[in-house]
Amino acid sequence: MVVVLALLVSTIEVSASAAVKAGTNCTKAGVKKVDTAGKTLTCLKVGKKLIWNKAAVNPVAKQSPAPTPVTSVAPVAAVPTAPTSFEDLIQNYKGISYAAWSKSRAKILASTKTDFNYQLVLGPNSQSTNKDPTSAFNLVTRLYSGYAKPGDVYLLAFNFEDRDWAVKQMESIIPTASSRWIYDVACATKASCDGGGSFFDGSKKHLIVETMVIINENTTSGTLEAHEFTHSVQQMAMGAARPGTEFITAPWLPNWYWEGQARFAQNATIWFESFDSYLRLRNATSRGLFQDSKYDSKYIEEYFVINPNREWGNKHNRQRQYDLGGMFIEILTALKGPDSTMEMWKLAGTGVGLESAFERIYGLPFSKALPIMSKAIALGLDRT
Repeated sequence: MVVVLALLVSTIEVSASAAVKAGTNCTKAGVKKVDTAGKTLTCLKVGKKLIWNKAAVNPVAKQSPAPTPVTSVAPVAAVPTAPTSFEDLIQNYKGISYAAWSKSRAKILASTKTDFNYQLVLGPNSQSTNKDPTSAFNLVTRLYSGYAKPGDVYLLAFNFEDRDWAVKQMESIIPTASSRWIYDVACATKASCDGGGSFFDGSKKHLIVETMVIINENTTSGTLEAHEFTHSVQQMAMGAARPGTEFITAPWLPNWYWEGQARFAQNATIWFESFDSYLRLRNATSRGLFQDSKYDSKYIEEYFVINPNREWGNKHNRQRQYDLGGMFIEILTALKGPDSTMEMWKLAGTGVGLESAFERIYGLPFSKALPIMSKAIALGLDRT
């Protein structure tokens, strides 16, 4: 059965009130009110407080039922100063996470979903861990609107008992995809049958493959679907299917960019209404970095190699491509917004490598920006 993706819409109260003032306490996150100056104030949770935050001028008479577009989430006294460039990135490293989250939230609220034809292909002995995966897909298309292109999306979901069935389904949906991935990586054993993957036929057909064995916050909240669908959008922007090799090289962006962007996006989309929730999941999924002092600025700088090879893989923990990569993407999003990080893929699709694309978008050579970014990430891992 084919179902058109449904847009996740939250109910927002908008009313005029002379008593509302930016920076003062409010009682319910997500509520919006308009002060006498015609400014929309949004009730946001910052730390443990609920505070009215300034947004854009609100033309009440022309208001639509869709989420109110927000161009920015203005910082209040409790929010650390956001970095504005590589020049003040280290000085304002404490403001990176909030700036990246708020710019992502603003993009989501200001955007509409991209329509996809959606089909769930569920194993005969399997049950879905997430009852509403389309909400996650919709949020990703809103975060990266302009890069997500309409097409067909198949979600192939299965448990260990349905592995053989899943392989046949995968070969039927996208014959060019390597179905051995199910046996070798995704579901080698019942105990390791965890996670997912994203595959693309190079045209308009996208296949998300997910295992339905492990039940945890990642498999029930939508972060797994958001992660894998971000990979789909990356391939849409690139205009090609990702090579099925262990180490990919230019013009493809490195694995740590590929996985790091998906890790950032999964938290920025699913938790776009709560910075506290975003930060909690961001830190929880980066626990290994916070627990090990070897991840200093020198290690981090050496990790971000443009064309990693087997020697690099033997020296470094490849699992760090998710959390270190996510923090790399978080910085770029804080500085230039979420579109800039997807524009990297669009440029890569023209044959431009990471170094050239990075300098075009961010205005500084990668070699000069990397030490600054590595220092900022290391400061954010303060273990004192």
